[in-house]
Amino acid sequence: MNKKKYAQLDETGRVKFAMFESDEEAANAGFLPYEETEKPETPENVIPHNYTRSYEEQEGKIVLVWKAYPNYEAIKQLKEKLASTDYKVIKCNEASLLGSPLPYDMAEVHRERQEIRDEINRLEACE
Repeated sequence: MNKKKYAQLDETGRVKFAMFESDEEAANAGFLPYEETEKPETPENVIPHNYTRSYEEQEGKIVLVWKAYPNYEAIKQLKEKLASTDYKVIKCNEASLLGSPLPYDMAEVHRERQEIRDEINRLEACE
């Protein structure tokens, strides 16, 4: 017999997967059939992580659903802002490798970039 994938949700919404040979065997262990849905396409695939996985019980199954980040545009703009400062890191790295003075204050560049990354992470966590 072929084993099928089953899932179980805990009280926090975390999912646990297991393989069983029958629905009855899975049910006895507290698992439900598992079903995946396809991740939606993003506009021009600009941001690959603009959806987060979520699991829900629907009609006696555990279903993988994709929830869009509510802050899609803000995340996109922050990622563009972060990318627009990449050249500073590259120029400082080149200068450092050549033993030349750094053209930018790297502590300040790092601080600014880290603030942007922290905000992206906060928004991607859907806070």
